Amino acid sequence: MGTLYCGVPEERLARLLEFRVRYPGRRATVAGTEWTYLCCGSGEDALLLLTGAACIAEMGWCSIEHFAQRYRVIAPDYPALDTMAGLVDGVAGLMDREGIRRAHVMGGSYGGLVAQVFVRRHPDRTKSLILSHTLLPDQESATRMAKSARWMRWLPMPVLRSLLKLRLGRLFPKGANPEVALSKALFAEIVDFRLTKGQIVSLMRRVVDLGSNYWFKTDDLREWPGRVLLLMGEDDPATPPAARQALAAMYPKAQVRTFSGAGHLTAIVKQEEYFAATDGFLSP
Repeated sequence: MGTLYCGVPEERLARLLEFRVRYPGRRATVAGTEWTYLCCGSGEDALLLLTGAACIAEMGWCSIEHFAQRYRVIAPDYPALDTMAGLVDGVAGLMDREGIRRAHVMGGSYGGLVAQVFVRRHPDRTKSLILSHTLLPDQESATRMAKSARWMRWLPMPVLRSLLKLRLGRLFPKGANPEVALSKALFAEIVDFRLTKGQIVSLMRRVVDLGSNYWFKTDDLREWPGRVLLLMGEDDPATPPAARQALAAMYPKAQVRTFSGAGHLTAIVKQEEYFAATDGFLSP
């Protein structure tokens, strides 16, 4: 596994290893499902961080480390649950376990889809909503994914890993940015050594469930008093202009911040700008 990080500067890798020592994972059983998650920080307010399609919360370790300075942060891994309702209800169960009644909810990429379901099923537990580099449920994508999900569960794990790397790896920008190099290596570690076949298959099944069973409307959150922040990348290959416009139309009262030159990974490539935008929203 050490060879995965051979191109990462030593001081960057040392930060990740220090993070792992400082914030060890926790385990809990919610409604019969085993969860692993990170919980750290000690602020008066709580922040729920919902990770992307890598399914492992540590993928967003820089954000966890940053926000833990001011908030109590809870960041779950995604277990092998096939429905979005089961996933977000399990997350709410983790909050119960940690004594967290309400939290700011932040979801990036795939985590932004999870966050949009969470706020609709648990509006009373959502203080505010931050959606980063994400989009709305899509029925066409769900139809395509449903066809794939039928046969992908029969594929050997090495093939599944390769397909996941191919699909998500293209979101990493090219270049010699040391933070990107570290994130790419961590992603490879997660896919090769930490994700189970059940997690990968359930990831796809939740996309199918989302596009088939959820039709968001602008008045869904009419009675919810929270604020919304949309973080977008104008050159993000995962969220083309039409998808970003549809997201903004779904949340017409949201604050919107658009970044350029960082693609899908603004939180990594332009950390200072990214954290300045989120900190300003959370502390108006």
